Amino acid sequence: MLTPRRWSVTRESPAAATRSQASQPRHTAPAWVAALVFLGAASALAGAYWDDAWHTERGRDSFFIAPHIAIYAGITGAGFALSAWAVLVARRGGMDAVRGHLPLILAVLSVLVTLASAPIDNVWHVAFGRDAVIWSPPHMLGIAGTLALAASMLVELARRPSRRAQLAAITAGGLVVASATFAVAEYETDVPQFDELWYLPVLAFTAAIALLLVRVASRRRWAATEAAAAYTLFMVAVSAFLPLVGFSPPALPLLVVPALAIDLASRGRWSVPVSASAYALSLFAVYVPVRNWLGDGVEMDAAQLALGLPLAWITSALVFAMARGRKPAVPRSAKATAAVLLLLVLPSAALAHDPGQGDGAGELALTASVDGAQAELRAVLPQSSCRATQPRALVARRAGQTRRAPLRKRGCELAGSLRLPDRGRWFLYVEMSRDGENIEAWLPIDAHRGRKLVSNDSRYAYIPPEPSQSGLKLAGGVALYAGMLALLYSAFALTRAARATA
Repeated sequence: MLTPRRWSVTRESPAAATRSQASQPRHTAPAWVAALVFLGAASALAGAYWDDAWHTERGRDSFFIAPHIAIYAGITGAGFALSAWAVLVARRGGMDAVRGHLPLILAVLSVLVTLASAPIDNVWHVAFGRDAVIWSPPHMLGIAGTLALAASMLVELARRPSRRAQLAAITAGGLVVASATFAVAEYETDVPQFDELWYLPVLAFTAAIALLLVRVASRRRWAATEAAAAYTLFMVAVSAFLPLVGFSPPALPLLVVPALAIDLASRGRWSVPVSASAYALSLFAVYVPVRNWLGDGVEMDAAQLALGLPLAWITSALVFAMARGRKPAVPRSAKATAAVLLLLVLPSAALAHDPGQGDGAGELALTASVDGAQAELRAVLPQSSCRATQPRALVARRAGQTRRAPLRKRGCELAGSLRLPDRGRWFLYVEMSRDGENIEAWLPIDAHRGRKLVSNDSRYAYIPPEPSQSGLKLAGGVALYAGMLALLYSAFALTRAARATA
């Protein structure tokens, strides 16, 4: 039987090789397992950006579209590779060896959680109606699963001294960062569902989790910076791929500078408050001018920055404390500040765009035109439903904002216009009624960017389900978020334990 290939140290003396082998954990992952897990995780993450773009520009879909296949085939392939690794470990050391190899256990659990998030998401939509935001509990559970999968491979590889393994560990770190920061993908693809205030605080929190996981797992001097650079290269590849298949690319990430701040803080042994301050300030210093001045669509005003920076600092400080294995000691003043900020901003959070969930209600021809801030939408109804369809309103949605205007009917044509206050991608909805049912259809447009025309002669219409705010939904959301946090805590605990025994 062929012995599976492993990461190994090259060009070293026999004594060094003996010491190296003694320091390595038994039953390490073969190189082909790591390669397949990386390929699967990268396919899933690229597929997630593809799926987000599909929802943005085409709306509703079926399970068997290409982005879904990329996501679930990638995770399933990673699961098969991990299963083969588990079989190899069991053959050599029995089930006790499998249970004792914590990176393998966390990786398998992460794949199961990620795959389970898909049917949970479907049940969630059936039970509670529209909830098409990345921050919905089933979506976040899938993100946490992918992050924990990449983190488990990072821990497995970071302990090995060979150059090949260290390069693979940098790749794993990049995938950890890519998984965590997908939580703000809607902002970076210019489809903000909530107020722009949340963008940088959430990015600061999720990126801190990822970068500090990398920092704790690896002894490399610039581990966080290298992971951020690997993530940037991955996003360059995603941004090159999406236009090839007819979709807009996301904004490129700018995390190398904040990651450098984390590495400097770690090397200088700065305190938690100082480390969090350097990290949060560097992130805002890089992101605010680029996003505001270079026209990525998402802009942050002075009030949002004044609220967002303290939130980013508080959440980052919590992550820094957790990464150091300490019980987060948050001053009462910080807790009070966070509570006040949350009370100020939570009422403004609102769903901004629904990609087309609900029962189908036929098709119609839609044409949207925009000239600077002025937007118009025209809908031509089919003859079969023209008489029974009545106009309700023209609606524009973006980042928790809603603008409404009258919708007029002339013959079988509905038309309306309105002014849009902010630049970026808006969604124009035509709201109608037919036989007592509310019906809607929409098109995406870009405001304040000159003249543009978007049209679709066979755009689908649908009956939007009423969103549910039941106690069961709240309880289910709490349970799923608790599972997500438990998985992330397990990833941190594993990386700290691996660092302590390395």
